[in-house]
Amino acid sequence: MTDNTLDINAAGKLMNIHPKTVLDMINRGVLPAGRVGRAYVMLKRDVMAHIEKVIVQQTAQRMGTPQRRSPKRPRQVAAAQVGIPAKHLQRPVAGYP
Repeated sequence: MTDNTLDINAAGKLMNIHPKTVLDMINRGVLPAGRVGRAYVMLKRDVMAHIEKVIVQQTAQRMGTPQRRSPKRPRQVAAAQVGIPAKHLQRPVAGYP
């Protein structure tokens, strides 16, 4: 391992996560890595780029950029959004008082 490369343990220490989590991230394609013999090797710049990307995304979410609403809090939908003319919303349905 040189100053420019990291193994799974060193990447885990850098990101403060378990080495198994690093291996899972490699297998999902989140972190680029290559096998040299039996060990995975990553470029330190790729790991740092991933850390920076996560920080930027989470900071943007905290700063109020639009995000998905939780299913627990349904969104109000106006009649115009679903294409129902307002005149149809006032008419009583047959069979109901």
